Amino acid sequence: MYVAVECISESKKHIVYVSRAVLDTWRTLKQDKKQSTEAFGVLIGGQNQSASQFWIEDCTQPLAKDDSTRTSFVMQDPRHQQSVDKHFEESKGTSGYLGTWHSHPEQIPSPSHVDLKDWHSCCARNSDRNLIFVIVGISHFCIYHRTGTEFKRIYKDLL
Repeated sequence: MYVAVECISESKKHIVYVSRAVLDTWRTLKQDKKQSTEAFGVLIGGQNQSASQFWIEDCTQPLAKDDSTRTSFVMQDPRHQQSVDKHFEESKGTSGYLGTWHSHPEQIPSPSHVDLKDWHSCCARNSDRNLIFVIVGISHFCIYHRTGTEFKRIYKDLL
């Protein structure tokens, strides 16, 4: 089952469908304790041809070979890519890499300079598709999408 979120940007309307399982993962891994480190992973799903609709079907979570602190993370476990590949194969190419997500220890999260640099790199490596990025805060999650050369928040909601 999915929850539909209507996202309005300056240039177009987007609808992002987020599976309840993904929302449950984000709720579980939010940084609401002082000792919580950043949680993160890749977003897996699909999009329509005009990139006005996205389906976040699944997401990976921190894995054994990854590293994180309270305010940073390094995603390096090869199982993130293996999960994307598996979804792509099983869906016959309709489901794949949509972007990344991570948590911040703030109520309403906003991207850091490190986040923006990473997102630009992700977009450059995946120029064949539009990507979305999610930051999970303590009380809200926000969805970002690149418009031109900037990333704009297109959605904010309570967890």
